[in-house]
Amino acid sequence: MLSVRVTVAMGKKAVSLEEVKDQRIVTALRQASRDIGAKLAHVKCPVHAKGPTDVRLHFDAGGNGDLKYESCCEKLGEAVGKAL
Repeated sequence: MLSVRVTVAMGKKAVSLEEVKDQRIVTALRQASRDIGAKLAHVKCPVHAKGPTDVRLHFDAGGNGDLKYESCCEKLGEAVGKAL
């Protein structure tokens, strides 16, 4: 599985999931990160045969998720889009 770093908006500050006290939120967001990591673990760029790196998932105060990652090229981005 691919490692996915999760941050959460707490007021105007973004904090890591480890800093969140409510275990219901932690459990749900940890599961979301595992799901994303599992889906992206086998995604490879058709040109460079590389996968996404530095995968980050940020949740805003409304619960909306924003996925960011580093990629080698646009083709990997397309492959990620198809996987999700």
